[in-house]
Amino acid sequence: MSKAIRREIPAGRDPMGLAASVLYLSSLSSDEKITQAHLAKAAGVTEVTLRKGAKDLRKELSKSIRN
Repeated sequence: MSKAIRREIPAGRDPMGLAASVLYLSSLSSDEKITQAHLAKAAGVTEVTLRKGAKDLRKELSKSIRN
């Protein structure tokens, strides 16, 4: 999340969707077994919002690694 904030990725995004996306990506990288549905429900967002947010975060954060 701190990398996303430094790159100003959260600007204009739903905070709960962003938080759910960060948690989802974190769970994938640490081999935690948690579903998109569970995280989306807990955050009060749709699974589509979570998936799109995760996709966008991956894309933006991979840019910061290359730069």
